[in-house]
Amino acid sequence: MPLAAVVLAAGASSRMGRPKALLRWRGRPFVHHAIALARAAGAHPVVVVEGAVALPDEALAGAIRARNEAWAEGPLRSLQAGLRALADAGPPDAAVLVLTVDRPHVRAETVRALADAHAADPAAIWQPRHGARRGHPIVHPAELVPALVELRPPQTPRTLLARPEVAARRRFVDVDDPAVLDNLDRPEDLERLPP
Repeated sequence: MPLAAVVLAAGASSRMGRPKALLRWRGRPFVHHAIALARAAGAHPVVVVEGAVALPDEALAGAIRARNEAWAEGPLRSLQAGLRALADAGPPDAAVLVLTVDRPHVRAETVRALADAHAADPAAIWQPRHGARRGHPIVHPAELVPALVELRPPQTPRTLLARPEVAARRRFVDVDDPAVLDNLDRPEDLERLPP
């Protein structure tokens, strides 16, 4: 089954005080790291969703740009903007790897493990788990994409995951990668990034 990716990078980054997508780590903007993770998983195409800040072309590293004008309504609207862009650009039966731009330090091995799990069971929802805690990124199977697009605020993807028939499809990949749990929201959080 094909795998595409959506990188969520539309938020205002108000707690950080500057756009997280353009913060630099190891010489590259966070958004480049997210795109590289999507590509390490074998995802194609890769869509980056911008919103509060327009990202410069060079920040997209060849990914497809999607604009979320409703970014202030939350990440659901960004996910939906990305899914609509994938519908125009990608194979219609692609599962979707959803990455957040504020986890640039997730290991490539983690996303490859998610992609491998998806290949083995493409009908499942795949999520990394570190210790006993679930993290990100997440692979949504192609069959759930229409339901994600139909959600309306205040619903979130968790609303969908709470449905018994959907929850039964949820699977986990245990990883030795604490970054799957680590939101980098404030300037002091950047100190947790490895050198």
